Amino acid sequence: MSSNIFWLTALGSYIVQTKSFSKILGRPIINNNNNKTNKINSINNIHNASNELNDETAIKPIKNLSVQIAIVYFAAWFLLLPLFRCWNLARKTSSMENEELNGSNINLERDDTIPQSKASIIISKLKHFFKILTLSLLISTAVLSYTLALTMTPAFDVTLIQNTAIFEITTLLYGVCSISKRQNVFRNFIFMMIALVGILIVSYANATCDLLAGKLSINKETGEVNDPFLFDRLKAALLCGLGSLTIGPFAVLSNKWLTNEKPAMNRRNVCYIALTSICLLIPFIPKKSSFWTDMNSNNESGWLFLILAIVGGILPNIISIIQLNKNSPPEFVTTANLAVIVLMGIVQGLSESNETYIIRWQVIGYIMLTTSAIFLFISLRGKK
Repeated sequence: MSSNIFWLTALGSYIVQTKSFSKILGRPIINNNNNKTNKINSINNIHNASNELNDETAIKPIKNLSVQIAIVYFAAWFLLLPLFRCWNLARKTSSMENEELNGSNINLERDDTIPQSKASIIISKLKHFFKILTLSLLISTAVLSYTLALTMTPAFDVTLIQNTAIFEITTLLYGVCSISKRQNVFRNFIFMMIALVGILIVSYANATCDLLAGKLSINKETGEVNDPFLFDRLKAALLCGLGSLTIGPFAVLSNKWLTNEKPAMNRRNVCYIALTSICLLIPFIPKKSSFWTDMNSNNESGWLFLILAIVGGILPNIISIIQLNKNSPPEFVTTANLAVIVLMGIVQGLSESNETYIIRWQVIGYIMLTTSAIFLFISLRGKK
């Protein structure tokens, strides 16, 4: 399969994953209609939409499932091992004759191997354990901040914040650590800056669109925006933005530590990272909370969204990213972070067409972001 297909799969699977998790974890939104009563409309159909509360009613976000969903995210990685085995089965059957012809060369290589001492074996295993632990700490921090942010702010906000942070830190570290190719650096830098300016315009215009759509209101006495979830959104932005920065070191270290490993060893490393991340997250599970009970009580279709997130989101997303890193330059993957913001904006506009207003500056921001993403896609695309 070509890199273009994996690139498109990475975009679509991220949207499915984020929207499905948002259906399970998302918090309700209060819409103010003519300054009367506030009707609770849950983006995620978790709460009963017929409940009507006053302005002073406090609504607590659903935080009991954030750690458990992060654990489910890593548990889905164990399904990658049988999937990769099935993926390689077809290739092995077509190359059986070549392997038989080269059997004598393989035997010679095995005879030339030098046995290692016990001390060197222990040291190598300790180094490998340290690498797995470091990578697990980085990726578990990013995933936990991602699931926590989905409990406090809509999926589009999380997509915007997370992918912007990942794009910035990954592109920066790839350049500093000499992982990316130094071709057309200045021209690519100009388009990266245009993309970031476009993201800034989109994020600023999005608040104006929410105001025009009636999702927010302005206090006539103070002139401030009446948003009961304002501080939750700010906390989610700060948490998700800082947590996503760990993806940069994870990408750099995984490219340096795991690139030269054998494919079979890399498949085991994925399972090792998933297992270690789960062990790191287990102590953070809230007390007096049950995953099965919370899933059934919060949403009747919660299990359907969870299965959809695993099958249509997590698995194809991880497979696409691994294949893109394997067959394309590392910096090419970062273009997906820009494109997914545009795609999520389109999905949000289509799913909330009756409650969405589009202004001129929002269109300008999306045009700048789309143009930059297309140019960087063409400029950075190539074989590794």
